[in-house]
Amino acid sequence: MKLRQRIVLTLVGITVVLAIPAAYGLVGLRAVHDITDRLSQQRVATSTLGDLRNAAETALDGQRRYVAVFRVSSVLDDTTTAQDTSRVRIQVDSAIQSAVRALGVLRTQNGGEYARATVPAAETWSQIAENIRRERGLLAAREDAADTLRLALEDQFAVLEPRLDAIESTIVRRTGDELDEAERIAKNAASTTLLALALSLAATLLIGTLLTRTLLRPIALLRQGMGSVAEGDFEPHVRIPRERPDELGDLARSFGTMTEQLRELDRLKAEFVSVASHEIKTPLSVIRGYVTLLADGIYGDVNDQQKKTLEAVSAQTDRLTRLVHRLLDVSRFEAGGARLELRQIELRPFFDELTEDFRVLAVQNGIEFPVRLADDLPRTLVGDEDRLNEVLGNLLSNAFKFTAKGGTIRVDAARCDGGIQVEVEDTGVGIPPDKLPHVFEKFYQVDNEAQPRSVGSGLGLAIAREIVEAHGGTIGAESQVGRGTRFRVYLPERPPAAAGHA
Repeated sequence: MKLRQRIVLTLVGITVVLAIPAAYGLVGLRAVHDITDRLSQQRVATSTLGDLRNAAETALDGQRRYVAVFRVSSVLDDTTTAQDTSRVRIQVDSAIQSAVRALGVLRTQNGGEYARATVPAAETWSQIAENIRRERGLLAAREDAADTLRLALEDQFAVLEPRLDAIESTIVRRTGDELDEAERIAKNAASTTLLALALSLAATLLIGTLLTRTLLRPIALLRQGMGSVAEGDFEPHVRIPRERPDELGDLARSFGTMTEQLRELDRLKAEFVSVASHEIKTPLSVIRGYVTLLADGIYGDVNDQQKKTLEAVSAQTDRLTRLVHRLLDVSRFEAGGARLELRQIELRPFFDELTEDFRVLAVQNGIEFPVRLADDLPRTLVGDEDRLNEVLGNLLSNAFKFTAKGGTIRVDAARCDGGIQVEVEDTGVGIPPDKLPHVFEKFYQVDNEAQPRSVGSGLGLAIAREIVEAHGGTIGAESQVGRGTRFRVYLPERPPAAAGHA
């Protein structure tokens, strides 16, 4: 499966996982919204019931007033009283109509949910309205039965009140049920949504981790491998299967092909430098020989100016010869063709002989030159004595080159992790931090105001590193500008490749 497909499927999976709690939450919100709508209708029902109560009270009080005013008007035969009777009658009729409308609304409210509780009240109210009309007729006829009907009306109004209370109880009960349902839905939605969200986050984390391991880890390994190649290591250990069918497999295969080609090019380069250096040695020897013959007057007398010129040519020829030898050494080590002459080295005599040549130089320049060999220093070490002498001699030469008069150069040697550690420390001008990582590169020379570039090839430390690593050891440097430099060399007592070089 291609990476694009994996990424798309991963995004779709994450979207689905996150959509599940969102969808559930929307369902819960929809249910709560429906309950809210029903509660809104409950408020309408409650308000309508209040209107019904007010209408009933108005009708009861108005009918009482109507009866009283009608009787007074019939005795006094007063026009004003008759008008009051008519006004009260209109109020009672209006209240009767309001109650009828309210009962109709309650009967149909919430899909007829309150119809059962409303029917008894509606029947009672119909009787009340009928009896009010009958009472008015009896009063107009001045019949004694009106008093009996008045008492019946009072009883009917008394019966109406509990029936209205029954409607109210139904509304309150239904409202409570709706609130309980809303609370239940809210609690279930909250707990379920939180659980679903936690599971979704866990699933998203898992999917993201798998995607990271599938995508980012191989990219990091490729970047690490490219960094190794950039530093000159053409055999990086990149653990990405080349048989992967996706783009990372393509990159791994391309990277492997690239490193193989670079490795072959590096081998050819080292081989070319080795051959070229070897071939240059012969003409240089011939040139030096003819210069010596000319300077000795074999081909005729030479004046002083010509002799100085020949000496300069001879010196430059010697310098070029040394450079060729160094190039030959580097190329041999890089091509794996350098051969170490391994044998037992007596360490104390080795250090005595090495440092003896520099003591005169230390005295001449007024430099303190202590050499400290630890008591636990091994007696012998397996290695190529000439090569190791070259390494430490190069470090000491650099130390004397960049340490001013009155400074100090120290050599310390002690046992360390199944081998020895040698430190060469000076109080010279030091190496800038940005240049320190490059001092072991071929042809690299430090150049700044405190430490001008010295005359040299820039190959000494590169060769030293190759020799030390060929012995299975390590070499490193620490430095502070203006305070000095310390080179640290670790050598095992017996190189791992001793059998191959013996």
